[in-house]
Amino acid sequence: MTTRPVGIFNQMWAEARVPDAEAIATALGIIREAEAQGFASAWIGEHHVAPGVPGTFHGRVPATEVFLGYLAAATNRIAVGTGVKVLSTNSGRRSAEEMAMLHLLAPGRVEFGLGQGTAFPGAAESREEKAARFRALLADIIATLRGERPFSLAPCPEVVQKIWVAARDEPSIAFAARHGLHFVIGQAENGQRQAEFVRRYRAEGGTGQVRGARIAFVAETRAEAEAACAEATEIYFAALGYKGYHAQAVADGLLPPTAPTSAERRRQLDFFAGTPDEVATALNAHIALTGIDRLDIMPHLPGMEASAVCRSLALFAAEVRPRLRFPAMAET
Repeated sequence: MTTRPVGIFNQMWAEARVPDAEAIATALGIIREAEAQGFASAWIGEHHVAPGVPGTFHGRVPATEVFLGYLAAATNRIAVGTGVKVLSTNSGRRSAEEMAMLHLLAPGRVEFGLGQGTAFPGAAESREEKAARFRALLADIIATLRGERPFSLAPCPEVVQKIWVAARDEPSIAFAARHGLHFVIGQAENGQRQAEFVRRYRAEGGTGQVRGARIAFVAETRAEAEAACAEATEIYFAALGYKGYHAQAVADGLLPPTAPTSAERRRQLDFFAGTPDEVATALNAHIALTGIDRLDIMPHLPGMEASAVCRSLALFAAEVRPRLRFPAMAET
């Protein structure tokens, strides 16, 4: 087993009552703290949804390239990434141009998580049609970056090596493996289900790295961690509990049908909060289960105080990160 760089993943979620500017300023402060604590990267979620109603939350960055351009200039070392860029909102050529431009502005510091995104309200496209369009767009991006199709910048095939594919359908996973792209699994899915996706990627010949994300909050004592996460637990579970991936995991018998306590609600949604020992143990179990090569932690959720998140990052860097162990593999 070996150690690897650890990054952070910020979905840019904020409660409906929080102004956009405040949400973005809070995220920037947390990312700067992550850089100061030696985290390797910061991935930013992209969202295209209508603002939520009181008591709910939604993402605040619909244009990740704009945000990342600013973020790269506002930081010195940390890598920045799209987590994930929703390809269906753009043409392949335009996406390639944006990716190449960011690469020029921050050489060696930009990573590109690319995904299909959720269906827009009223969309008539089937899941299979959407996945097929994703692969077509991805193929166009790869060809453009490699110089096989003309665009306004010089070819930059090295950017292709920075692509991480977020896909769950077998043809798209096979596409990622066949083209030598990295693979990424997200926060919302149950770990057992994620392990199946990783095995599929490897079975298809995927030789790239696989990265995953988990919510992690650390405090000196479990009581402190639970108190700091109490509001966030209820907000997060109200939004995602018994819906989507969580509902499917319950239906498949991977999770119990009830979550009567805050601790159980966190456990069911893979929200790791506790002492350094407890969080390190939980994350190492997740790494062993899924077989991921890289980890990003989600340090912040709606309902958490930014100051507490920054303290958690410092404690994580000092006492959790050195204990994480990943399976050895060739670097790519």
